[in-house]
Amino acid sequence: MKNVERPIIIGAVHLPYYGRNNPSLPISSIEEYALQNVQAFYDNGIRTLYIQDEDLVCGPAYPETIALLASLGKMLKLSFPELCLGFIVQAHDPYASIAAAHACSADFVRIKVFAGTMYKAEGIRTGVGAEAVNYRTMLGSNVKILADVYDREGMPAGNAPLSMALGWADRFGADGFVLTGHDWKETLEYLDIADRESLGKPILVGGSVKENNIYEVLDHCDGAVVSSSLMLDHPAADSPLKWDAQKIRSFADKVEKY
Repeated sequence: MKNVERPIIIGAVHLPYYGRNNPSLPISSIEEYALQNVQAFYDNGIRTLYIQDEDLVCGPAYPETIALLASLGKMLKLSFPELCLGFIVQAHDPYASIAAAHACSADFVRIKVFAGTMYKAEGIRTGVGAEAVNYRTMLGSNVKILADVYDREGMPAGNAPLSMALGWADRFGADGFVLTGHDWKETLEYLDIADRESLGKPILVGGSVKENNIYEVLDHCDGAVVSSSLMLDHPAADSPLKWDAQKIRSFADKVEKY
């Protein structure tokens, strides 16, 4: 770690499909889902979390996405006073996550295509960093922006090297960077390149983080997003709880000893 005193560990709670993707799911069920799963992290040593919207959309976020995230955020902030809360939206949208975060006094957002151009499942996506930062400035918001560089869900267009893409994201005003390769070897290569750039801002790994590799992660960067490896192996079909309190506690305890 170079840019922080203690590791930054962010738990990710992925929402089920809702709204136009799943009209039969009531808002009350989503609220209970969020409360139970955030509590599993919060009570077991991980108090920085983001809520991840995964509703499929090719254009900007739907209005109901912004409304739901803002409502969930207010509920979670009231329920868990020490929670550091963030949002990420599936839509390619510079405004939605910042608007929701600003409305409920959340702390940060993660934006997947912040600078450069990516080929993704939905098509070509161009960076929204300048629009996002300008919008944040217009709101007078203190929301921090974590910017993915070379998001693993797509492929970078053109031949811009990672070092250049990191420079673009830095210049546009990202507060930190998320790097995730298509495999673990590539992730470590990305981290080595970022380290040489000496950007002076937190660098996190955005995926494939487990208890058995977290020390290797922290030897190369400032922290990580963790989610899938901490899920229940056999969640009850009739329960909204999907993350495993014991796995979370074990992971958090290991990070504390780093």
